[in-house]
Amino acid sequence: METVRIGVIGCGYWGPNHIRNFFALRGSGVEMSVAADTDPERLSRVTELYPGLTAVNDADRVLDDPAIDAVVVATPAHTHFPIARRALLARKHVLIEKPFVTEIDQATELVRLAEERKLVLMVGHTFEYTAAVNRIREIVE
Repeated sequence: METVRIGVIGCGYWGPNHIRNFFALRGSGVEMSVAADTDPERLSRVTELYPGLTAVNDADRVLDDPAIDAVVVATPAHTHFPIARRALLARKHVLIEKPFVTEIDQATELVRLAEERKLVLMVGHTFEYTAAVNRIREIVE
């Protein structure tokens, strides 16, 4: 089984949740490799919780690392587009926390880049697969 190496950019609220979930997948072929944040306290907190996690204070180190296959963008909304764009250009799969981007033309460009490069581009959605949302989906359909 090929290992998929993940980098999480942003360790505020959602980033550590993603890190926790990726750590829980050990042995599945998914490896939580590196976390990036500009706040040293946030990095310290995640490295204490997840020994062995590499922490860096610069997202470029994640985006420029050819060993990283996919990134989670869990940063302030106004930074989603430039970070995700760079990740896609670096041929990395991308999961962006909500909101996806702040402008429709940004969304269009990210979708185009992902399609051209045959990469996965996803938006985080906490409740998308809950029983209540599934039921509403059934009713609407």
